[in-house]
Amino acid sequence: MKTVILCGGKGTRIRGAVADVPKPLLDIAGRPLVHRLMEHYASCGHKSFILLLGHKKSVIRDYFAAADIPDTWQVELVDTGEDAMTGSRLWQVRDLLPEQFFLSYGDTLSDVNISALLEFHNSHGKLATVTTVNPRSAYGLLDLDGDGAVTSFREKDVQCDQWINAGFFVMNKGVFDYLNDDSLLVLEKQPLENLATASELMTFKHEGFWQSMETYRDWLDLSERFKVNS
Repeated sequence: MKTVILCGGKGTRIRGAVADVPKPLLDIAGRPLVHRLMEHYASCGHKSFILLLGHKKSVIRDYFAAADIPDTWQVELVDTGEDAMTGSRLWQVRDLLPEQFFLSYGDTLSDVNISALLEFHNSHGKLATVTTVNPRSAYGLLDLDGDGAVTSFREKDVQCDQWINAGFFVMNKGVFDYLNDDSLLVLEKQPLENLATASELMTFKHEGFWQSMETYRDWLDLSERFKVNS
């Protein structure tokens, strides 16, 4: 199966710290983030990749031109536009994809079981599966009664009650019936909402490690984790 990785975003919340480096290439204990993501898929036997480029695409091309990539990997780099949204980027490579494929965000790492994710997807027969996680809050949480009085205070780093999109998908090509060529099409809005309304979107719950790199603090945390585990 092919793995599509979204690598075109501008990462505005972290850009000030690393102005010249796109988020997928930020160093995580000696390897770019996207390289570590690809290693995770490859460890599960999935070694064919399509990277959807946009912001600082030439920097990503230069990295892969010089990088020590395993001979068993197939890596295709596709320019999907500087300002295109996620739905548009995916739409542009529809003719390059087989009937079934993985989709991941190029700024997120996890130890999600890719084989179990695929097995679950094939078990339910729907068009798409999204991995979900139950993240820890970065803020202290207050429990209130009906009058607004605080009944308990939970310090930050506690488990939240909501499940969120973890950025690891399995999709069938039928999802393209829910996309179009609008460059402003955001996958996570109308397309996924319509898939959910049509009962064509299932969730695979993951309770292990997951980290999206949205801030400079996230970058430091990821780097420390992989440094310790290397």
